[in-house]
Amino acid sequence: MAAPHTTRTASTVTVICRMPAGLVLDLYDAGELAARAGASTPVMAPPKPTASVRLNGAKADPRYHARDNVLLGMGGRTEVDASFWQAWTAQNPHFLPLVNGLIFAQPRAQDASAELAERGQHRSGLEGLESKSLPGVTPFAKDVA
Repeated sequence: MAAPHTTRTASTVTVICRMPAGLVLDLYDAGELAARAGASTPVMAPPKPTASVRLNGAKADPRYHARDNVLLGMGGRTEVDASFWQAWTAQNPHFLPLVNGLIFAQPRAQDASAELAERGQHRSGLEGLESKSLPGVTPFAKDVA
């Protein structure tokens, strides 16, 4: 079954997320955060994001099948407003999934898929354990004496 065609403009980027369940990206007003940090009395309520985007995770990849549970090389694709992505990456330059390449963006969907093919062969550390390497742990494994 072919993927549905989506209309893209130059103002969007394709974000790939290799984390299994995806991720929510929140963008905050920097002035408001600075005011909270400099307040004479602590502000205990969490800050409210000005914008949020939910990224599809690796389990949303069309090639993923729950029976196999193979995540290596998989990545969810989400169309994100380019200005949001630019502002979010500027606000979170040291976020480890961004630094380690678990989330990345390209202006064209084909370029994002090509980068996923290149990066996807490297383990992310979030893949499940191979059931064959765990004798006696799975109900169908035979214990080796």
